Amino acid sequence: MLKEYYNNIATYLMDTFGANFILLIILFSTVMLIVYFIMISYLITQLDTRYFIDKNLSNKTDNEIKNETKSVNNNRARPHLILMNGSVSLVVNTLKIFVGVVLLLCGIAMLVLPGQGLLTILIGLSLIPFPGKKKIEQNILARKSVRFSLNWIRTKAKKEPFIFD
Repeated sequence: MLKEYYNNIATYLMDTFGANFILLIILFSTVMLIVYFIMISYLITQLDTRYFIDKNLSNKTDNEIKNETKSVNNNRARPHLILMNGSVSLVVNTLKIFVGVVLLLCGIAMLVLPGQGLLTILIGLSLIPFPGKKKIEQNILARKSVRFSLNWIRTKAKKEPFIFD
């Protein structure tokens, strides 16, 4: 019964779209898979090794937090971002959020489709600023397979592995 169903679908697709269109879709999907893997690998290797460590700010006073924020902002090694005016910074942040949402949606789809769904969700979440983000990231990072995959990609890129605890 299942074989007959697949034969019916294959016949319908060949009659409707033709062999050249189906081949084009397969090639496009393969190219997108390679581009996706390169992009995700690049994003994972660019994150700081201590990115996933929970920064416990609950024991600090407001003045200590403000002083740390000022020192972090002054010591950033991103001079190209300092030169941006407000509108360019807004466009960059909007694009970052858009890419994060796209990766989040693709990751959700990859939970049932082939691909690294949890890693894609994790990268998408890291690009989107919202309350409770760290809690969701920690929940995903509780899986050993996710930690192993992240560190495997970093090891292949000759980068230090992530520090999780």
